[in-house]
Amino acid sequence: MLLNFEIAPELVPYVADAVVRFRYLNPGIDVMISGATAVIAGKGVVDIRDLEQQFMFCLYRQKIYGETLPLRRALVAGVTGR
Repeated sequence: MLLNFEIAPELVPYVADAVVRFRYLNPGIDVMISGATAVIAGKGVVDIRDLEQQFMFCLYRQKIYGETLPLRRALVAGVTGR
């Protein structure tokens, strides 16, 4: 089964890390990225729409991680004095 869907432009910088997380959580599922389009392919997948939801969750989670990393680093530096 194949599923194609568009990725919002503001999420594109986080795609590579999200793919790594998604493939770790879903072994045997292939993800191909071409520009702002993602293609998810898997054999024997019961509900491929669920995979889109899982991938978008990984992508959004990576966006939050990337955007909050400077704040977390500043907090740790402030607490530890480094």
